[in-house]
Amino acid sequence: MQYADNIRISDSERDQVVGELGRHLTAGRLTIGEFDQRVAEVYRSTTRQQAHQVLRDLPSAAPAAAPLTTPPTRPVRRRIPGHQQIEWLAWAAAGGLNIAIWGIISLATGAMIYPWPVWVIGPWGLVLLGRTLLGRESGCGKLADALRDDRARAVASR
Repeated sequence: MQYADNIRISDSERDQVVGELGRHLTAGRLTIGEFDQRVAEVYRSTTRQQAHQVLRDLPSAAPAAAPLTTPPTRPVRRRIPGHQQIEWLAWAAAGGLNIAIWGIISLATGAMIYPWPVWVIGPWGLVLLGRTLLGRESGCGKLADALRDDRARAVASR
């Protein structure tokens, strides 16, 4: 790329040159001492040509690779946590037992009696549904979130 000799350089252009020097340092083409000297030269420079002189003996940057296309992803299915699955199973078992008792009593009396199982099944089911859809949990969920955050911070700090 050609640079005009007497065009003054901006701070962002200096940062780009320093970034290029950093890439050469990490690639092993420069020592720390050479890197420091060249960075100092870049920040002392007033024109583009002066700043780019520090790159004269280094290979130019490779052309950027074509962006990788990501494969189409399937929609993520939200899994119900294990403890909520147990709660739903208990709700279904208790509800089924209450409906069975109500049905047996209705058959034994020969008349359909008041459907009292709705007062067991309904409120309990609504609470479970709300907790499942909203993701509201008791202290065990908060503890799991705190542990997950601690693990993420530990991995990020490595």
